[in-house]
Amino acid sequence: MKSTVVGPYPRVGSKSGDSLRKELNKLYEGTGDKERVRAFGKDLTEEIVREMISASIEMPNYGLVDVHDELTWPLNHVHGVEFGGMKKIFHTNTHYKEAIVVDRINRKQSLLSDLYRAALEVHPAVKVEFPGPYTMAKHSVLGKGSPYGGLDELAEAYAKLFREELSTLKGVPLVQFNEPSVIAPGTEAEKVRMLPELYSSMLSGLDVPTAVWTFYGKYSPEVLEILLSLPVDVVGLDFVWDPEVATLLGKLSENRGIGIGMIDSGDQGRIQIEDSEKIVAKLSSLGDCVNLDESFLSCNASLEHLPRDYARKKVALIGEVTRRMNK
Repeated sequence: MKSTVVGPYPRVGSKSGDSLRKELNKLYEGTGDKERVRAFGKDLTEEIVREMISASIEMPNYGLVDVHDELTWPLNHVHGVEFGGMKKIFHTNTHYKEAIVVDRINRKQSLLSDLYRAALEVHPAVKVEFPGPYTMAKHSVLGKGSPYGGLDELAEAYAKLFREELSTLKGVPLVQFNEPSVIAPGTEAEKVRMLPELYSSMLSGLDVPTAVWTFYGKYSPEVLEILLSLPVDVVGLDFVWDPEVATLLGKLSENRGIGIGMIDSGDQGRIQIEDSEKIVAKLSSLGDCVNLDESFLSCNASLEHLPRDYARKKVALIGEVTRRMNK
């Protein structure tokens, strides 16, 4: 079993993070320095990656300290999109800027920031995380001038955007697409049947390890089967919001890697540190239906909204449990 994390990490709670927050506040007021923001962001990124590595996280992300909008942030780097107001996703503390598509989507620069490259200076195997094309389309609206006819066409346009980006990546250990909208409350299986074709068109012919991660919802048998049919290496599941997904997996005997989101990220307002013995027991019970050697233990979603000291404890717990499972 391997260990990883999901989504942005808390920015405050250390000297680097506090310095970045203060300089960002100055920037918003018109008195800040963009170069100082970049420097503090780089320092914080390196600090976070070291923190993850010291906790035995084998596949860290770069902390995503420059991502203030988990659902539509890549669209800051394209032509054809304007942004509306802030909205809240589901029943969590996660907010996003609503994307308004007013023209054809065209990538104007790399979607990855310099902070990802800074993370690679600390650790050679840092994964890339993007919001998935389906989720981005669900949280976009078609404005005047949009050439797209609906959700399907817009999701396809976003998939083409990501395909262009992925074709430029070399030696990346994993590219993870976060798709919380696939299991959002009220989502019907019929709405997500487009996913296999969408991901096939995006990934066909590309030699890049990929994952799709889902969280903030519950799984029906049909939706789970759709997810497990995707042409990706790992499918991440939320065992916190939906513990019963373990029972559904038991009926399928899936042999691919599963992202086991079993450590609570606190997105439902609870702050607690799990009992490692209970987590080990739950993981062991999955051994008959999940290929644990190819799977990842992780938090179910972003740790961003936890106090930094609790995030550290959560990350340390992931590392500890993974080590125990591998003995």
